[in-house]
Amino acid sequence: MHQLPKLYLLLSSLICLLFSSCAISKYKHSSSSKQVVISENEISPVISKEKATKYKGTIDVLKNHLSGIVIIKQTDSVTTHIIFVTEIGMKMFDFEWKNNVMNPIYVFEPINKKSLIAALSENFKQMLLLDVFGKHSNLLSNQKVKSFYSLTDAKHRFLITDSSKTLILQKVFHRNKRDRFINYTFDAQTKSYTQIKSTQFGWVKINIELNIINE
Repeated sequence: MHQLPKLYLLLSSLICLLFSSCAISKYKHSSSSKQVVISENEISPVISKEKATKYKGTIDVLKNHLSGIVIIKQTDSVTTHIIFVTEIGMKMFDFEWKNNVMNPIYVFEPINKKSLIAALSENFKQMLLLDVFGKHSNLLSNQKVKSFYSLTDAKHRFLITDSSKTLILQKVFHRNKRDRFINYTFDAQTKSYTQIKSTQFGWVKINIELNIINE
């Protein structure tokens, strides 16, 4: 009887490994490839340079559930702020992206933990494509995926776009295992991403959902 939990864990690990391998395999073999530098002509950006973008946001990490407003604004040509405040106006964090580095300007003390800050910073950096534009990438296609970008400095990070060059999915793998999947919903009329959902896998699971607030 004592062997059953160990057997269950072993089978679960094998199933997860098989699923992860299948998930990444369809991006590993391409029928066509060319190297490009990702620009706004290649992928529609998430962040507006002209005005702040506001999302109703929820963040689930470990046993914590946070909900409020995420404000994303580009304060100058090289600086972007990601600010999260609760419905009653309490600031939870303010991250600054500048010179290709994400720095925590302010973090509410109860969530001011190094590992949590690092995980949230990585999620928002990738969700908002802060580290994508200007990067070299391989534009690929195969029978399973019509077109996708494989970042050359991040071997297992793939950006999948539709025919109008808007991002619909981003998949990140670590050592062939699922690390983070991000789904996008784009409104062609307003030319904005109306919903972004990020799921981080692994021992520390994080779910972030952003729904745009139209003003």
